[in-house]
Amino acid sequence: MMSAPGALLQKAADLGLKLQPEGNNLRITPARLCSANFMDALRQQKKELLHLLRLPFVMVYSERLGETLFFCEDEAAKARLVEAGASEWSIYTKAELRQLVQQNRIAPISSAELRKLHEIRKTFDGGITK
Repeated sequence: MMSAPGALLQKAADLGLKLQPEGNNLRITPARLCSANFMDALRQQKKELLHLLRLPFVMVYSERLGETLFFCEDEAAKARLVEAGASEWSIYTKAELRQLVQQNRIAPISSAELRKLHEIRKTFDGGITK
């Protein structure tokens, strides 16, 4: 079964792999960590992955939340990531991050509060706004 490009990006991050576009090629580092099966899945989705990797976003692993997150420029980039198979709840826009930073400056957000906020966001199909 073929995985969606967004799901492949998340799995690559979980495996400690970095995927980067290099012209029409997909650079995988460190390649030695990539199994033959996963390399095959990446080859099958190469075109889609290259397109996706050119969007304005970064992926980070949050130790506080225990999962990989996407931080993207705006709602349009978020929609493209969701369309590519990334979990909607793992994506935060620049505006949402701005609100979290602003709140953290007022009163530091604990790990427990951050996890609760993340879960509430999922449960109520919401986002972080002013």
